[in-house]
Amino acid sequence: MAGTNTNKDTSERSEKYLLGEKMVVEFLGKPYQLGRSDIFSETLREYTFEHTLSSYARPGLTFRERNLLNIALFIATNREHELRINLLSTERNGLSKEDTAEAIRHCMLYTGMAAGRDAFLVASELLGEK
Repeated sequence: MAGTNTNKDTSERSEKYLLGEKMVVEFLGKPYQLGRSDIFSETLREYTFEHTLSSYARPGLTFRERNLLNIALFIATNREHELRINLLSTERNGLSKEDTAEAIRHCMLYTGMAAGRDAFLVASELLGEK
């Protein structure tokens, strides 16, 4: 996106961006931090808020259902970073540890042992007893 100014103040953000920003806080319970603030992370944040997270406001699926779908999709596509984000939001979105373990086990049937094992290890690290 040549010429895109990623240093916009909030008055210059699109309505879809602001909706996505609101949805991420409702879904995760906090603002999503990419870590760095440069043209690459800001362009990613803008795209993610406008095109992905703003769609969480659509009717038809609850955050709980979206969270379950996300977990399954990120296991199936081997996206550990996104899986971690979604595992950390499970309790907020009404999923118990038992629900989450059963969802991972169910995914293992279709994605294979290695993908399920990886997901269980990440879940244990993030949600298991300390």
